[in-house]
Amino acid sequence: MAVKSLEERTIEVLAVPESVDEELLSLYFENKRSGGGPLISVKKRGDCATLVFEKAEAAAQVLSKGHHVLHNVTMSVRKAASKDQNRLLLRGINPSTITEMIELYVENMIGLNVTDYTLYPSPGRDIIVIQLSQPFTKGLFTA
Repeated sequence: MAVKSLEERTIEVLAVPESVDEELLSLYFENKRSGGGPLISVKKRGDCATLVFEKAEAAAQVLSKGHHVLHNVTMSVRKAASKDQNRLLLRGINPSTITEMIELYVENMIGLNVTDYTLYPSPGRDIIVIQLSQPFTKGLFTA
């Protein structure tokens, strides 16, 4: 049996209580109560956590429950965002910011030329997708 892709086995948990550490999350999501199964990794950052299950079926079962309660707090779960190495997302943009200012920011922060990317603002102009002409790599940043 072929191992399912990492993306199919990865979920995000939102609204994780501060008092819940990675070990407790692991115990809960490996337990039948959650519908989960054995985990490969658990990474908690603030009130969010990323879980990678051994089997995609366990991740799907956890997702099918929608909400999970731990320490009397309701946590929600969702599929982890896919990683597209040709796109970056800028959030929290002031809608009145002119495009030229955003271009200068992108060029200075990432070290790109104006021909290396295209900006796609959301209808509200508070989110902008940066479409890169070549895949993003860690060495791409100059700052």
